[in-house]
Amino acid sequence: TGNGPFAPAYYTTDSSLNGHTLYLPRNVPSDAKLPVLIWGNGACSANGLDFLNFLTQIASHGVFVISSGSPGGQGSTNAQMMTRAIDWVTNPSTKARYPWLETSRISVSGMSCGGVEAYTAGVNDNRVTTIGIYNSGLLSEQESRNVAPRINKPIFYFLGGPSDIAYNNGERDYRLLPQSTPTWKGNLNVGHGGTYGDQNGGKFGVAAVRYYQWVLRGNATAATFFTNNQEPSRDGWSVESRSLGNLRANPI
Repeated sequence: TGNGPFAPAYYTTDSSLNGHTLYLPRNVPSDAKLPVLIWGNGACSANGLDFLNFLTQIASHGVFVISSGSPGGQGSTNAQMMTRAIDWVTNPSTKARYPWLETSRISVSGMSCGGVEAYTAGVNDNRVTTIGIYNSGLLSEQESRNVAPRINKPIFYFLGGPSDIAYNNGERDYRLLPQSTPTWKGNLNVGHGGTYGDQNGGKFGVAAVRYYQWVLRGNATAATFFTNNQEPSRDGWSVESRSLGNLRANPI
């Protein structure tokens, strides 16, 4: 159920958004505002429960999560499913059912293949305010050179160190970003699988919660995880960052 201030969180579905899994607090206070995370699974898996511990933990900290894929679903996802989720969550009829949605704050994020989907869905969509790349990166140097220099919204990388199969891809993308783009890159030497299945998502869960708390919810305390690096260093992260002073996120 997560251990955040909005716990307990849970997963469910909505018949008006087939093929997706929703993660949210079980009881949302009437005066609350929940920003949105659109999530793509590793291997482009269509099982919306593949990152159950990790996504439930994020939801328990006051984020409305939409994962590509149904609970227990089979097959593969694509970036168009992320765009469909953005269309759905920004539709007035959805806002009428979930009046606490804060759709001016949307992250598109994903792990491995889901991270590649996040690039496709997030870079050119003005409704997306930030991109999260987990154990992922664009698949070729040419693709990186075509895409990364055009990214001007905050983008955060959570990689698994040199043994992560996506390590070189993520490192290359980070280097090719514009100097003015607010960005942070952390490497935790756990390989490609991260710690998503650990209780509350493990150390990746801690870092991800801090990211969404800062960039989506405007929590200044969460920002210090990235701006002074003491906490991630204690957890074993090796970090780099650029232009975080250009990142502005008012509290909601």
